[in-house]
Amino acid sequence: MKSRSFIIAALASTLALSGFSPIISASATPAVTRPSDPVVLTGADAPSLIGRPPTRIIGLRWTGSAWQRRHIQIDERAVVNFARIYGLLNAPTTSFYGSQPGLVNELVYTSGSTWTGNDPDRLIDANDEIAFMARDGGLIATGAPQPSGTAAGSGVEVRITDPLVPGSESYLYLFEKGTTGILPGGSGPRYGSYKFTLLSGSYKSTYSRFGAANPEDTLFRSSTYTRHFSDRWLNDQIKITAPGASGVDILDRQKALFAPNTCGRSENTFNATGVYGSAEGAFIVNKNGPVRSIRSYVGANSGPNTQRTHLFYDRREDIVTNLRVHSIASIMDFFDYSPAASGMTYRDSQNQGGVTVDGVPDSLNTGETTWEQLAGSQGTITHVNNLATSFARTNTHYYLDDSTPSDTQCTGDAFAYGSSGSYITSAIPCTDPGTGCSATLSNQRIIYYDAPGGDAGTALAYRSGVNTPIAATATTWSP
Repeated sequence: MKSRSFIIAALASTLALSGFSPIISASATPAVTRPSDPVVLTGADAPSLIGRPPTRIIGLRWTGSAWQRRHIQIDERAVVNFARIYGLLNAPTTSFYGSQPGLVNELVYTSGSTWTGNDPDRLIDANDEIAFMARDGGLIATGAPQPSGTAAGSGVEVRITDPLVPGSESYLYLFEKGTTGILPGGSGPRYGSYKFTLLSGSYKSTYSRFGAANPEDTLFRSSTYTRHFSDRWLNDQIKITAPGASGVDILDRQKALFAPNTCGRSENTFNATGVYGSAEGAFIVNKNGPVRSIRSYVGANSGPNTQRTHLFYDRREDIVTNLRVHSIASIMDFFDYSPAASGMTYRDSQNQGGVTVDGVPDSLNTGETTWEQLAGSQGTITHVNNLATSFARTNTHYYLDDSTPSDTQCTGDAFAYGSSGSYITSAIPCTDPGTGCSATLSNQRIIYYDAPGGDAGTALAYRSGVNTPIAATATTWSP
């Protein structure tokens, strides 16, 4: 186990890499300094907000002398039947490969621009989420006046603490807009921009949910990174634009296979009907928000209820995958980088010393990894993985760096540069509630995008932070 002093030193290194300088209060209480990490509450965590209009809630921090506006975001959620997501409420018994989406009900983000529809409760309810960045916290507002333009009695104080830094605390305040007065300013630009661009036209009018490809030119951009999608499961670009990074596209694709050299199922077949069968699919939500953007979708061949959700923050991306499919022999989820990643150092929790990505094969320690990282002049990308299953499993790490690979490259280019990710080698039982199964598999992949210079200490600090998340408590506040 690493000592606390090592973890704190690693955290300090990570903060420096992110270019963040914490503001310490006059009382010398350290602020919470995780510049890449969000704070996410539910309505149940802040019950005084329940029943209020989400569009009327604002976020403020106290500087010690004035209120300052900060970005917050409220994302509505509801338990939704998957037949609705597919636009099949008039045919709820429709099945794909014997699986009925109409038998599946899950808590998802809602959207009136997809067949998912809006949350039936348009006011804040217990399962809606309130998100903001931890770095936007300020001082405790003891003795502060009621903010101009806010409704009296509507205040909520959110106390933020970092368990890895005992004694640290920051505060963010939530208020409902009033009917008079000028609100405080200072929130600044949105943290990112997500533009869902379906080349066929509007989603409800033109999207093929039952077989054809649906080409996209979708982009998420922040000051730190850019991501691109060419179809529902096809993410094919990563440009790190943090200070000092080259900004070149280092990604071939994020790939999905059953096993190496097994091309019957892949991110390609998930997107379009072909020789290997049909490819149903739909979007749950595409949302461009001030704090985070959300892209969530379903449909992966004989896993019509398999779901993936991307949460794009300005310095971090969360990818949550819920596998819902019949029993399968194995599965892989990995990132295959492009030749532009040459020269970067690859390392992971089993191989912290690292190897150079150069298209020349390497011999690495195997076994399940908890983090992976590539770092070079192109920038630093660190993956932290949390795989959860309701059944025993055997999994290892997949790595291939070979410009002339003997492994068939089922999709993307013909090369394997730093290809790396998770490989569950044991049989996976049926996880599809659409066929009456109850086993579960979910994976949370958290990706941090940083300037050049990342190392194992950076990755260990991020892993510690994911294992020990920021804590937040909400109470009512009044002057």
